[in-house]
Amino acid sequence: MIARILSGLVGVVMLISALNWIIDPVAAAASLEIKESLSEVGGETLLGRNTLIGDFTAFFFTAGILSCIGSYRNEHEWLYGPLVLLGSAAIFRLTAGVMHGTEFWVAGIISEILFAIMLIVSINLMKKPSA
Repeated sequence: MIARILSGLVGVVMLISALNWIIDPVAAAASLEIKESLSEVGGETLLGRNTLIGDFTAFFFTAGILSCIGSYRNEHEWLYGPLVLLGSAAIFRLTAGVMHGTEFWVAGIISEILFAIMLIVSINLMKKPSA
């Protein structure tokens, strides 16, 4: 039961984030510390804005829907995708800081690591045979 709650919680948070990117992408971007105006990303064609909104929405939607399916079906296999997405996001945030001199967004790194740990716990609990 704990495994389903943990993975379901990750899924709901991710799906809410995806929905926020669709409804109000400017506020969603601001919540991720993206300071640039989305209307200015990509210049006059707004292709950069389309990419930013589309890619971030896809990231959160994929992590959310797979986590929710894994929680609902109580099948750990569904949780590997969101685990890789969230874990690699944390790793590449750290990489960006080390290799490219960006600021480390500690809150983002911590949340991604926390969600990854929640998914690892869920996977391990779901793998154990029921007594």
